Amino acid sequence: MKPIALDQAAINAEGILIAGSPGLALSSVHFDTRELTVGSLFVALTGGARDGHDFLLQAAEQGAVAALVSNQEKIPGDLPNDFGLILVNDTLRGFQKLAAAYRKSFSFPRIAITGSIGKTTVKDIVAHVLASRSPVYKTYKNFNNHIGVPLSLLQMEENHQAAVLELGMNHAGEIDLLASLVQPDISVITFIGESHIEYFGTREKIALAKAELLPHTALDGLVLLNKDSEYLRLIAHLYPGELMYYSVNEKADIWAEQIETVEGGTRFKVYLASGEYFEAFLPLHGRHSVLNALPAVAIAKRLGMDTEQIAYALSTVQLSAMRFEQINGKHATVYISDAYNASPVSMEAAVRTFAELYPECARIVVLGDMYELGPDSRAMHAGVGASIQDIAERFELLVTIGEDSRHLHDAYAGKKLHFATKAEAMAALLPLRDEKHAFLFKASKGMSLWTLITDLEGHE
Repeated sequence: MKPIALDQAAINAEGILIAGSPGLALSSVHFDTRELTVGSLFVALTGGARDGHDFLLQAAEQGAVAALVSNQEKIPGDLPNDFGLILVNDTLRGFQKLAAAYRKSFSFPRIAITGSIGKTTVKDIVAHVLASRSPVYKTYKNFNNHIGVPLSLLQMEENHQAAVLELGMNHAGEIDLLASLVQPDISVITFIGESHIEYFGTREKIALAKAELLPHTALDGLVLLNKDSEYLRLIAHLYPGELMYYSVNEKADIWAEQIETVEGGTRFKVYLASGEYFEAFLPLHGRHSVLNALPAVAIAKRLGMDTEQIAYALSTVQLSAMRFEQINGKHATVYISDAYNASPVSMEAAVRTFAELYPECARIVVLGDMYELGPDSRAMHAGVGASIQDIAERFELLVTIGEDSRHLHDAYAGKKLHFATKAEAMAALLPLRDEKHAFLFKASKGMSLWTLITDLEGHE
């Protein structure tokens, strides 16, 4: 972070400086005392299970030199004499205002990415491609919510030439807030699916919530929409500036054809509406991975990269953990960990991609519950079971784990086993842990399905 004077931080947070030297330099900002370093501003958040004001002394011990506070009665009397204090009515809003003001001090392009599925992968690929030319800041891990986005903005540095920021949501209005903080120059909406449908009721409502990003995108900027997601076409009119569609199913402003699974990844051709095209290789598997790479191509072209640079950058992509991550076990077993999150669309896509891989192995598919699908959750789980029936012969076994996954199990007619818990499934999976088998693990994050890989590898 660029250093900020304490009095300027108070102005930016729309607060009052009640203690500390106005010229005191702040070198970083964080709400987690474990992440504080010498010169930090500690944000005493109050909305969670803990009140940050209870950790003011600990923050000072960790190196913080000032804090953003809202409750004067909880300020310890034994803080260091020179400890700075900025008083606001709401520390979360003050934190967000501080981040928005800090963002204004940069002129490089900001790219915002949201969507029901694929947003983290798109973020990673976009950032990787752009970073092959110049320094880029990208959202750390999955810090994409009302406290994660401000934190990301406050970590941008002067040497960065672009920022790639992921915006997540559970409810209407959340993208509106996050986008107002980021004020992106380029925006991407990846897909409208069933994720969080229990909070919205319909996919049209989810589309409207994601569309809150559009009015905050610069009018002279660019919006990229996935043409293969039908609900995105319904919201396109909400952005009056330049809009591009991308697709792997049909011609668009940018699209891919001749998608072929090869050793180590996927080979394909990228076509642009201008008539330009080029061959590319992505060290990831599946049509959905190619789809997720197309926004990176469009954005890189927009920012002045040529196709040769882009093609090379795509060939060296690496994703965050648990996004179709290959893990080679000590028993020569191959595990695919795609258990960070799941929706019906992403689960089917993962299974179909897995069906094309490791032809020399017997494939074992391990699927857990998908969360936040609302009252139709059981039917959606059953729908996944029915949708993969046409490729059932490619799998030695389907293992389902959890409550709603029972309905996926029932709808699938191939060889299958169902278990209520991961512990029960372990006994069935252990004998298959050898060089002859490859496993896919896919479920919502709350299932922590990736721990099965750890357990299988740790078991003697």
